[in-house]
Parts: sequence; structure tokens; C-alpha cells
Amino acid sequence: MAAHFMNGPFSRYGLIFSFLTLLTGLTANAQNALPNVTRDLLNRGPYFRASNYDITPIYTMPGPDGRILGYPYLDTAFARTTVTFYQNMAKPGTKPFTEITDAPVRYNLQANDLEFLVDTKTVKAVSGERVRQFNMERNGQTTRFINATEAGAPADLRGFFEQVTDGRLKLLVRHQIYVKKPTYNPALSVGTKDTELIREAVWYASDGKNLTKLTPNRKGLLSVMQDKESQISAYLKEKKPDLKNPTALADLFAYYNSL
Repeated sequence: MAAHFMNGPFSRYGLIFSFLTLLTGLTANAQNALPNVTRDLLNRGPYFRASNYDITPIYTMPGPDGRILGYPYLDTAFARTTVTFYQNMAKPGTKPFTEITDAPVRYNLQANDLEFLVDTKTVKAVSGERVRQFNMERNGQTTRFINATEAGAPADLRGFFEQVTDGRLKLLVRHQIYVKKPTYNPALSVGTKDTELIREAVWYASDGKNLTKLTPNRKGLLSVMQDKESQISAYLKEKKPDLKNPTALADLFAYYNSL
């Protein structure tokens, strides 16, 4: 079995799926007109490039090609987003800028790219390594995503964390793609030739300097809240929160940060 990455060939079904996914994301957001000033920023920024959609790992198999199930995005639809960069993103000799506001954006988890919808036929991308944070609006709610560096992540853990709560101890979620490889055995003619992209969500806690993977149970929570163990134990005993519920977890972190 051979693995092909950015330059690898899509299967016939993979191409169709990729096109339909892209088309859905573009047409669903065609009404989100990009202001001319923002379009100008994207066009004159040297770090923005034409987006390459062929970033999903493709695995070729003997015989008919398998399909690609799933997609590499946090959400295929673009959403109104404000993006803050680490540095000036303008070309030398032009007006500097470190932020783009109210632009249609979607986040490619697999490539760690932010993709900007310039018009219905044009998408430009920028590496997530250049982005400090972005605030994305969906269904009337604004969600903040912070660069892994801001969360105290080790060098081998890149991308962004969804910030569920703020404070001295932040509750974070890392959205990531797990690639389930084909299991087809040509000798026995059993298994599947399909490659499946599965989105996972993993809880973390961060004080800004240290990042800890969080198991959302009593033991896991007390391990990251040791300095307030007695108060947190009392809270858990009295409130009996459902720790599988994100709202209950957020309430607990808010309580901890209030102590």
C-alpha cells in the first residue's frame, strides 16, 4: 500500500467528493460579500496564497480506488471571522496590517490553514503558524480559537485550541483529524479500500504556560486544580455536575477561576 500526500492522485470518487464539499462551502457563503478593503488586504499580503484543496492523505490500493469519507475542515461552511496575526502581513512599502475583520473563513484542521473566501471562485489560505487567534461567529455565537503556542503547547503540537473558558486556568478543546486507513487485504479480498477522516475533540487545561491533557472526571479535574482541591471537591459533592456535559465543565472552570 502506497501513501500519497499533497501531490498524490485523488480517486475518481475522492475528486467528486472534494468538489462537492468545496462547492457546498462556497455556494453556502456566496451571500457573504467580502468588503473591498479586506479583499485588497488579501491580494497584497505576501503570505496569502491560492488554497490547495488536495491536502488530504490519499491511499491507493490495488484494483479499483477507494473513496475518501469525511473532510479535513472544522466545518466546510465559511463563517464571519476576525483573524489576528503575529506580525505585519502587508507587502513592504504598503500600509501594515496585523488583523482582518469580518471575513468569511473556514479552518482546515489537516493542513493547519485558515482559508478566506475572496469570491465564489477564489479562496486564499494562510498558514495557521502566522495566526495568533481568530474569533469565529456561527449561529449568533462567537468562538475564540487560540494558537497552540499561546496555550503553552510543546513544539510538536501545532494548530489551534477552542477556548471554552478564559481565566488563569483555561478550558480548551483541540479539534483534530484522525485518518483511518484502508483495511483491504487483496490476498483475502476482505476489508475496506476507503480512507476515513474522523474529527476528534480532546479536552485540555492551560494556565498559559503549561498545557495539560484533561480527562473530564473527578480525578482528572482535581489533578489540574490541586491548589483549590478542597473547594473543588466540595463543589463536585454539592453540585454533582455531569462532567460529560461541556456546559457543566465550563461552569466548574468558571467557579475555579473565581476562587
